[in-house]
Amino acid sequence: MSDREGKDLKKTACFDAVVDFTPVEEKNTLDVLLLAQGKKISASFHFYERFQKEKQDLFFIRVHTGLPLALKWKDSFEVQGPGKRRILGKGYVLNPFSEKISQEKIKKRVSFLKYLLGDEKKMLFGLVKEKGLQGLREREIMDFSYLTRKKLLNLTQQLETEGEVRILSFTPLLLLSQESLEFLSKKILFLLSFFHQKHSDLSGLSLEKIEKRFNLHPRILSLALKHLLHSGQINQIEDKFALPDFKIILTPEEEKTLGELENLCLKGEFHLYSLKDLQQHFHCSGKKLHKILSFLIERKKIIQGKDGLILHSRWLDEIISKIRKSGKREMSVADFKELTGLTRKFAIPLLELLDQMGVTRRKGSLREVL
Repeated sequence: MSDREGKDLKKTACFDAVVDFTPVEEKNTLDVLLLAQGKKISASFHFYERFQKEKQDLFFIRVHTGLPLALKWKDSFEVQGPGKRRILGKGYVLNPFSEKISQEKIKKRVSFLKYLLGDEKKMLFGLVKEKGLQGLREREIMDFSYLTRKKLLNLTQQLETEGEVRILSFTPLLLLSQESLEFLSKKILFLLSFFHQKHSDLSGLSLEKIEKRFNLHPRILSLALKHLLHSGQINQIEDKFALPDFKIILTPEEEKTLGELENLCLKGEFHLYSLKDLQQHFHCSGKKLHKILSFLIERKKIIQGKDGLILHSRWLDEIISKIRKSGKREMSVADFKELTGLTRKFAIPLLELLDQMGVTRRKGSLREVL
């Protein structure tokens, strides 16, 4: 066993390689003996395509071996004809973990192998591209090649600087090609467009449904959504995502309810209402109420807090102004109740909302004013 063939190496009985000799009589399949890692193993070669490199004919091949071997990228081997001592030629491993493919997919396979012919940086880039939307994980790179983690991080950061890949995680490493990110972004935009056409009465598609549709690593989907949000290609309302030019069309009855709902949020002693209260008041379904509330939230007229509590944004701004003008550095729940006129039932969830907004910060039984 060679120094490289450690117990932790993943074994393979099917790999892609490159060889420097012409198949006998230009046959697509050739049975040979493979001399690798001090072993002589029966193998069959399936030739993909001939190409020239530095005035030398080379061939991309898929190799099936009689016994599994612990191989990695650029491991070398010699090829001996069956029943003969004559060495036909030499080769080296490109893709240690291959599989049989259809004739239609050979062109794509050869394109991948051409990246693997290059240096470590080209190999890594080709591997990220090949993994597509699934992303490339550190363990997969370590199984594939002899790169050290230090070298791997250096190459990865170079590729990210050049705009070729995105680093989603360092420990463990998770990579996505820029090409895959753009492809996923287009798929999300198409999905939202289709959703709007089918559900014109809904404000957008939930994150949960987008996750279910694509079934990708959470970091990969999150990166695509953030990319689309930052570039202004989609909008987010609560946990819903929509195209920027999409607008919900309200019926005259819904427009009337919307106006009454906004006025209702400004009236009353407490200025807070539960979703159940609103449904009863307007005699409408939860779906219809959600549609109207989404409209008000989109227009930044109201803010929805925890436990279904609804606050008018103007009233909330007044509360924040009162807190800051009070001159207090800290306040108790009792102080907050006195300042706002709210009961404890409404004061506590409102304080939690202010914590989330960065207006206050919990400090034991007190709230620190930020």
